[in-house]
Amino acid sequence: MRIHSFAAALLAGALLSTAAFAQVAEKANTGYKTKKDRARVARNLDNPDRVERQKPVELLESIGVDPGETIADIGTGVGFMLPYMIDAVGPSGRVYAEDIQDDFLEKVKQKATENGWKNIEIVKGAQKDVELPENSLDLAFILDVYHHLNYPEETMATVYEAVKPGGRLAVIDFYRSREHPRMSEERRKNHIRLDRDGFRKEIESVGFQFDRTFDHLPYQYVLLFRK
Repeated sequence: MRIHSFAAALLAGALLSTAAFAQVAEKANTGYKTKKDRARVARNLDNPDRVERQKPVELLESIGVDPGETIADIGTGVGFMLPYMIDAVGPSGRVYAEDIQDDFLEKVKQKATENGWKNIEIVKGAQKDVELPENSLDLAFILDVYHHLNYPEETMATVYEAVKPGGRLAVIDFYRSREHPRMSEERRKNHIRLDRDGFRKEIESVGFQFDRTFDHLPYQYVLLFRK
């Protein structure tokens, strides 16, 4: 009887351990697993028509970025937002371009060389750690990336450490409950595990204080926090 109880306890513990370290965004990340998959994603991220769809200048203006600030584009991908960020912070500012994919970061390096960007630092992050310096950021910026985080609690704890006291966090993502012109309802429900308020609670749980929210596009929201 004791043997059976002990075995059951071990099994229960193993299941709990597995659940605790589950990759919550596994479905959202199925299209990023191979180099071929990521090449396809890169083409979409760098598609010229994305400027009109995403409206990057208006987005940064609505969040508020001042010259001389230090900001991080967390999950930069191929660096779509970087030229707009570099322009916003000016020559006295600094931009960190962080991602976990080497092939994406290689494209960012190429862009930096081609464009002569001097005030940018490319950072290879990890699944649970953005690998950014502590208390270094005026703004942490996460665009269309939060729903891809496999370990949001651990990852966002490191984002919190990287933001200066009084600094800001901006999370921009898709509504799970609203129609999207390029995403079916079935894909939205499988791809995005929680809606805006669910993600807000997760982010607050690591210490960020909610500031405000507003819509950037009809199907996309902005969540702003303070440290």
